[in-house]
Amino acid sequence: MNEIIKLSIQEDNLSSHILHTKDEVLKPQTQDYQIPVRFDITKIVILPVNPSKFYTYWFIKEDLKKQLENKTLRIKLFVENQEVLDIPVSNTDGEMYLFYHAPFKEVFCILCYLQDSKCIEIARSNVFVAPSDIISQGQEEVWYNKAKKEINTKPSIYKDEDFIQFGIYATKKHLNQTPTSK
Repeated sequence: MNEIIKLSIQEDNLSSHILHTKDEVLKPQTQDYQIPVRFDITKIVILPVNPSKFYTYWFIKEDLKKQLENKTLRIKLFVENQEVLDIPVSNTDGEMYLFYHAPFKEVFCILCYLQDSKCIEIARSNVFVAPSDIISQGQEEVWYNKAKKEINTKPSIYKDEDFIQFGIYATKKHLNQTPTSK
């Protein structure tokens, strides 16, 4: 392979499109980089899986781990700024799934420990709005083409009768209502 590159550079050495000499092209461009065993930061992240299931992972700096050795850590889940779950965790680096139904609600969590009945926050996660739990009844499907950065619509493959047949709605009068409307 290197011989082919050398020959092509020698042949085109006077061409106007050559920007580098053959020595520059053949010089290795990579550097050795050691990926650390762990990053020395404290962080908690939460990601939505569906409207009722959230994946969270966390890690804590080494010096802070030593300070937390005899403390029980907790993950607290908040929906619309109200605490809904409080789960004790036994390790300083970990991951878990949290279950709470919160469609269209703002969700985040914190990593903390209790001291004198007070929650001492170690890290706060990102905030997101949980995904929908409503089945779309639109007559068109909306598709986003990332390459062209455009939105396209296509006729839906589902018919009104399908919603009734599969038990989503009992009668045709319900077809214009969402599952959460009254």
